Amino acid sequence: MNLKHYSILCLIILLASCANRGVGPQGGPKDTIPPIPLFAEPELGAVNFGGNKLEITFNEYLQLDNIASNLLMSPPQQNPPDVKARGKKLIVQFKDSLHDSTTYTIDFGAAVCDYHEKVPLKGFTFYFSTGPEIDTLEYIGRVYDALTLNTVPDVLVGIHRDLSDTAFVKHPFLRISKSDANGYFRIGNIHPGTYRLYAVDDISRDYRLTVGEAYAFGTEPIIVAAARDTTDTLAANPSTTTNLLLFKEEQQKLYLQRAVREQQHRIQFTFSAPPDSMAHLRPLQDSLHYYTQYSAKGDTIVVWLIDSASIKQDSLFFKAQYRRTDSLYRLEWFTDTIRAFWRAPKLTAKALEAQERINRNRRLELHSNARKGFDLYDTLRIFCATPLDSINRQAFHLLELQDTTRHPVAMEWLPYDSMPMSLSLLTAWKDGATYELKIDSGAMHDVYGITHIGVTYGLQLKSPTDYSTLLVKLNPYESRARIQLLNNKDQVIRELPASEQGAFFQYLKPDTYYLRLYVDENGDGKWTPGNWDAQRQPEPVYYYPQKIQTKSNWDFEEEWDYLAVPQIESKPKELVKATPLKKK
Repeated sequence: MNLKHYSILCLIILLASCANRGVGPQGGPKDTIPPIPLFAEPELGAVNFGGNKLEITFNEYLQLDNIASNLLMSPPQQNPPDVKARGKKLIVQFKDSLHDSTTYTIDFGAAVCDYHEKVPLKGFTFYFSTGPEIDTLEYIGRVYDALTLNTVPDVLVGIHRDLSDTAFVKHPFLRISKSDANGYFRIGNIHPGTYRLYAVDDISRDYRLTVGEAYAFGTEPIIVAAARDTTDTLAANPSTTTNLLLFKEEQQKLYLQRAVREQQHRIQFTFSAPPDSMAHLRPLQDSLHYYTQYSAKGDTIVVWLIDSASIKQDSLFFKAQYRRTDSLYRLEWFTDTIRAFWRAPKLTAKALEAQERINRNRRLELHSNARKGFDLYDTLRIFCATPLDSINRQAFHLLELQDTTRHPVAMEWLPYDSMPMSLSLLTAWKDGATYELKIDSGAMHDVYGITHIGVTYGLQLKSPTDYSTLLVKLNPYESRARIQLLNNKDQVIRELPASEQGAFFQYLKPDTYYLRLYVDENGDGKWTPGNWDAQRQPEPVYYYPQKIQTKSNWDFEEEWDYLAVPQIESKPKELVKATPLKKK
């Protein structure tokens, strides 16, 4: 539709709206009609354009809303054009020279608004050519998250005429578009030819793939050509659209995220991701007495200061040696000196006295996951707020309650590291039985010599009749498949490898569940995204297209032909949602 026809249509809508406003003095309804373009210099679809400025005149005064994020010019320019609203005119001043014999498209998004009510003119696009003709072909498709199969909005999609693998990382796109709120994209004004198609979360704003950005790529080149009647473009045919699966490589920026001393006796060092090698910390003060605690993944290190002299020091310095990634995501060892500073809160004399009294009377706080309705597959745990220094196992008593009597039950202790803050106890639970765990006072002491009072925890186990089971058989069978049980938030509850006899999920609570599988092509037991250097697509993911409602004391069996429904269409509608990208 040219600018003249577009303006006529907008005017008809405007007149119809005005005709319904009634007669006589009145404030009238709120204006909901966006600005209408009347004419332009050069005109929409102009050829042989040799200027450096566009002027588009509208029917009312304008304002611009977030033009920097809305504007999309194709082919992209290194320096985006300067766009301003002056009265009823929209002025576009080009900063870079325009290429010869090239069709240019400017998509203003929702940036152009009326001056008074800020009603946007959505999807307003202007195009012209520096050559004798306008390229009119287009290509459409949709962007999905490779793991969740949710659509992904606001992703840059582009094409290259250069079919080599290096074009995506070395050169800006030839033509670009952005996925909309539903993941759809349309690249317009394309010259006939063969191209490669890409998508990228272009954080660097350089219209190419930069290390650390999420991306997608078409495995095979696309051919853009005019339809047989030479009037329509092939993009009008749904069979020519492409689904792009967006993913982020297993490259995590590794660095020391922060070092905080929120408590006088505790310093926490947090890394952005689990490191491949354990970090080393050494205090620069020789007299410092402390314990070091590493998290299971090694991404958090806690230093517990032990003696009062160390705790009272306001500033403590540590030499830290750890692995971090450079700008190319290469791991390197790095040495740093870190200051841990304690700023004491300002307290009145009365508040300070109360705080000291609390500290003198402090007891070791214990918590447990014991409860009524304890799951048969769960492990009984005791949690402490500070690391333990000594444990008297003889002071722990697990008792089974039978009528009015209590019978001792043998326990096993799970192994733990040298600085436990939780204890795990194992025993042969009886279905539906009631138990007590008694811990005598003084059974445990923390690293500060603080102990606890005696405590008793009660727990009652569930019965097998409170659960259901689910057997999932794949037909056709895929030995590399791993089947995930999901909740209604699309989160993984459990995961099992596929089996010819079926993946058997036990002890399921009555609830609504969903199924997803991925083909573990590299056999590492986890879903693996794609890799650009290896030209490898992410491991394929499929959803079971229906929800599964379980009931207590029921056994369910599902036979799943995961190839019966196209991959993109397999996700249950209850789980479908757009996946906004997380900017970093």
